[in-house]
Amino acid sequence: MPNSNFKGGLKIENPYPSNEIDLIRIPLPDKVVLPMQQRIGNQAIPCVSIGEHVLTGQIIATIDDDRCAPVHASISGTVTAIGNHVYAHQSGLKGLCVTIESDGKDEWVDTSIGCTENYKACLPLTIYDKIRISGIVGMGGAGFPTHTKMRLAAGCKNIIINATECEPGITCDAALMEAYPTKVIRGVEVLLHITGAEKAIIAIEDDKQKSIDELNKYCNNERIEIKVIPTKYTSGAEKILIKTLLGIEVPSGKFASDVGILCLNVATVVAMFDAVVENRPLISRAVTLAGSAIKEPKNLQVRLGATYDYLLSFVDLEEGSHKVTMAGLMMGINLKGTDYSVSKNTNCIFIDKAQESVVAQECIRCGLCNTVCPVELLPQQLYWFSKSENIEKAMDYNLLDCIECGCCSYVCPSNIPLVNYYQFSKALYKKQTQEKAQIEKARERFEFREMRLERNKRERAELMEAKKIALKEKMAKDKAQKEKIDAALERVNAAKIDNKEEDAS
Repeated sequence: MPNSNFKGGLKIENPYPSNEIDLIRIPLPDKVVLPMQQRIGNQAIPCVSIGEHVLTGQIIATIDDDRCAPVHASISGTVTAIGNHVYAHQSGLKGLCVTIESDGKDEWVDTSIGCTENYKACLPLTIYDKIRISGIVGMGGAGFPTHTKMRLAAGCKNIIINATECEPGITCDAALMEAYPTKVIRGVEVLLHITGAEKAIIAIEDDKQKSIDELNKYCNNERIEIKVIPTKYTSGAEKILIKTLLGIEVPSGKFASDVGILCLNVATVVAMFDAVVENRPLISRAVTLAGSAIKEPKNLQVRLGATYDYLLSFVDLEEGSHKVTMAGLMMGINLKGTDYSVSKNTNCIFIDKAQESVVAQECIRCGLCNTVCPVELLPQQLYWFSKSENIEKAMDYNLLDCIECGCCSYVCPSNIPLVNYYQFSKALYKKQTQEKAQIEKARERFEFREMRLERNKRERAELMEAKKIALKEKMAKDKAQKEKIDAALERVNAAKIDNKEEDAS
């Protein structure tokens, strides 16, 4: 049976509370730097050139694969650069980006062709394609192409709309729901239409009362249920949310679609509504700006590709050295500086006052990490195995089920960065798996080569033997023929002699 609570997790108060959760629409940036890698899958390929004038909503990059989610110009203007720029990623590596200088006009490309209000008359495949060409991906952080996720969940019975903030301190989804409650409800109705699901559940935490009231105010569909759950960290994790709401456990290594469930973030649903009903591709999103160095947290509606520095110009930032984090305090990525731009999965930017680094101590075996693990693993054992690089044993303890939420690291009195060890072990396991696959492939190639050489050797031996037999048979035949000819000659000669003797007599 469904349970409104779950084992483990943490009750963490919002470290950066705000009196009002408003969604502020800021002016257009002077330029945007649009990463070509804004989704899971291969990097998009630019289809524009330097010096070309582009319109808002125009496709500037795409790729021919099943997970294609095109990148659109988020402002109108001129393409001034196509080259590598640092990505907001923990690797710190650079990736291909397209830079557009604004013309200040925000002229849109023609987007009138599509489903619009008459989406119910459209086939599901038509709507899937509309979502695909609109460039929509999971906006909760994962970046999985939405049209692919929906196709995998075709025929699902239940839809879950994740309206929980993924981490403490993030309020962009709450601000979005308060600003556009009708888009949320109508977006869910679009989902119900194209999937044929029996019902949809909007899961929202109990500390978002204004968002709850707004959604209830505009929800008149009996197939849509607004479910309030306790505010508890990792309640928004997909598998945990499914178990909490429906009592269904997604097996290890499987996905929600494997058990007939489609789970989407609330921001993704709003983007999908904009694409299907209003014919507007994904060119903006809500971003939370918060942190100990920001005097008043804000939620901004920003165009994709806007630089972090541009966003930070709209908040009161304290002077001094700062720690920059993207995607959350628990599972986020620590960045070096602010030379980055907003992508489709940038839900928050935290700017904190720089603090002295904490030195990790030895594990005291207190067991707190085991208590808070929301997926009921044994983090302490995983730590020992990961530290000693005993990956095989770590896998026996279900390392791959770890969602890297950081609860264990948060409560560790020894300040051990446990999640870092798990990430290292996963990377090592992936490397070892790839190496084993390469070794197995090389072994198969070697065995095939040996088999081929042995077969060729056997065939050559059989051919030589056949030639020998044929030669012997030919020699025997030639010998018999020669003997036959010799015998005939002897008979002829004998006859000649007999004739001569008769003539002489």
